[in-house]
Amino acid sequence: MSNKKPLTIDFSIPDVSSILFPCPPVLNSHEAGWENIYLAHYQLPAGEIPEVISPQHTIVLPTLKHTTEVELVVEEQVYITQYLKNETDCIAILPANVSLKARWNAEVEFIHCYLEAKFLTHVAYESANPDSVEIVLTVKYPDPLVWQIVSALKSTLESNPSHSRFYAESMATALAAHCLKYYSIRKHNLRDYEGGLPKNKLTQALEYINEHLHQDLSLIEISTELGISQYYFSRLFKQSTGMTPHGYLVQQRVERSKQLLKQSELTMAEIALRCGFANSSHLAKCFRKVMGRSLKEFRNS
Repeated sequence: MSNKKPLTIDFSIPDVSSILFPCPPVLNSHEAGWENIYLAHYQLPAGEIPEVISPQHTIVLPTLKHTTEVELVVEEQVYITQYLKNETDCIAILPANVSLKARWNAEVEFIHCYLEAKFLTHVAYESANPDSVEIVLTVKYPDPLVWQIVSALKSTLESNPSHSRFYAESMATALAAHCLKYYSIRKHNLRDYEGGLPKNKLTQALEYINEHLHQDLSLIEISTELGISQYYFSRLFKQSTGMTPHGYLVQQRVERSKQLLKQSELTMAEIALRCGFANSSHLAKCFRKVMGRSLKEFRNS
């Protein structure tokens, strides 16, 4: 047994992965300002990482060009797994606060999605003792929903990383609830409220969103303003409005852009910034999705 202590690696810190990997990530979320969830896309040669411990749960999506054998050592227990070339939907989940090290025998490409362990306890606190939240080590398991969510986060970073906090926090909430339901040692039955938000809370939420449309809004800020967890705010908001908070935010930003398109001579770039979009391309994409036609078609109608 080695007496060498594992390295503590906090993935919320920019560039910390350079301690472990010989190449920087080709994509990461740190400049986007996300909270509670971080994402990094790596392309690496065959290699290994030393024994580490992290305060984040790590969700791994491998996208391999070669069949690859991965040896994972968790709390001195050895797991050897073979990942097939171009295999999709299979994920691995590495729990927070446990020691692990890894080795792989071929060039690899993978996405790491890091979820703060404290965030999962925040989502679970109304249904369980936070101290009892423990995520199961999952070496290789098909989960299309997790694959879809993490892939969508990667696409967001590639296309519109600015003003993406709200979306990332929404996805973090969904991932946390999913992990608590399917990957925790103690199964958590998150309480299912009926009837939506109380009228005064709904009014407060709608007013807050509309007053801050031009900003890089945070789901954390709104739920804190209402005195409710992100998970329950998201669920109750959808019950009340039929839309997710992020869906409502995008719709209201598009509505404001419609007013400016008809009532001003502002450029598309200026309208985008005033409505909280990252840029004119982001505005155009959301506008077409909500309205079913292009900005130019609308402005000329």
